[in-house]
Amino acid sequence: MDVEAWRDAVDLFEDLDDPRVVGRCKHRLADIVMITLVGLIGPCEDWEDVVEFGRAYEDWFKRFLTLEHGIPSHDTFARVFGLLDPACMHTCFERWLTHLVRSLEAGASGGTFGGSMKTIAIDGKTLRLSNAAQGEADRPPLHLVSAWAHESGLVLAQRACDEKSNEITAIPELLEMLDLEGVTVTIDAMGCQKAIAQKLRVNKADYALALKSNHARLHTQAVLLMSEADDLEASIQHATHRTDERGHGREETRVYTTVTLNDRTTHRVGDATREAWPGLEAIGRVVSTRTIKDKTTTQTRYYLLSDPDVKHFAKSVRGHWGIENQLHWVLDVTMGEDGNRTSKDHGPENLAILRRLALNLLRMAREHTKKSMKKMRNRIGFGIDYLEELLNAVF
Repeated sequence: MDVEAWRDAVDLFEDLDDPRVVGRCKHRLADIVMITLVGLIGPCEDWEDVVEFGRAYEDWFKRFLTLEHGIPSHDTFARVFGLLDPACMHTCFERWLTHLVRSLEAGASGGTFGGSMKTIAIDGKTLRLSNAAQGEADRPPLHLVSAWAHESGLVLAQRACDEKSNEITAIPELLEMLDLEGVTVTIDAMGCQKAIAQKLRVNKADYALALKSNHARLHTQAVLLMSEADDLEASIQHATHRTDERGHGREETRVYTTVTLNDRTTHRVGDATREAWPGLEAIGRVVSTRTIKDKTTTQTRYYLLSDPDVKHFAKSVRGHWGIENQLHWVLDVTMGEDGNRTSKDHGPENLAILRRLALNLLRMAREHTKKSMKKMRNRIGFGIDYLEELLNAVF
């Protein structure tokens, strides 16, 4: 990216509502946010890191930022991000994402980013130390619900709530932020709600909703239906698909089964039940058998499906499991989110939004370098020119 391109990137933050007192600000708001974003793409994990990173590359930042008074202090970063309205930060995130998606659609990134986004996983993650500041112990840690595109590995949107139990109210708000037509959405048991199924179908999306004991009667009906499908004498029509994986001393077999709810099977779950769940067309089951060092474990999961195709079901569910190791694990282990102690006011949420934007940019750049996220971030810390090399490959 040349200087003009960087200035255009800064402009994406220009219309942020500045919460500070007019006339008493030494540093431009867009400069503060941009330094933080670049630092998070690089090796920074907290405000002290961002300040040191900014000072180390101050001359480079001055090519496209004002910085009349140099790099702000870490107290300034913390105070500003604590005051910023997260809704405004979400708007900036969406604006950046639009630029990224345009790159995808143009095929600029190639590889796994060349295709359309067909599967979106919705899942929550708790920022465990986001209430760690003195006096904040009684406040629950921030819980973020994210929408993650399986095919591209990009975070599409996020919505904050105080606790995992509040995901039920956060998920519909998150879905409102997305274009869902033609997409399959996967959600864990917390989001297995009739109203959410209704919203997905109204938006022309398919769904795979994990079914657990929070819907005890329906879960029992699903178990009995699948038991009948396993009984050859019952002759309940069903479809199966099997996958086998081996590597790193582990063997794992997954058997996916779907039973379409038709005239012969609907009565086993009840006509009223099917009518209560908009778009419900099938029950799905996954039996996972894992062997590690001669120890074998088996886990069984059940799902409500709007599409009975078993291979589609297998792809969607497998994609949902990817959110744990391709998003949550990277945020915690590579970017230090779980150990970050930023906790003042809106600081944790605003920093989390920028962290996910930085991860999106790294994810796209990684397609060209094939290096790990950690190595990419470390190398940016060794030399800022490498950042320009990465982003030139993206845009």
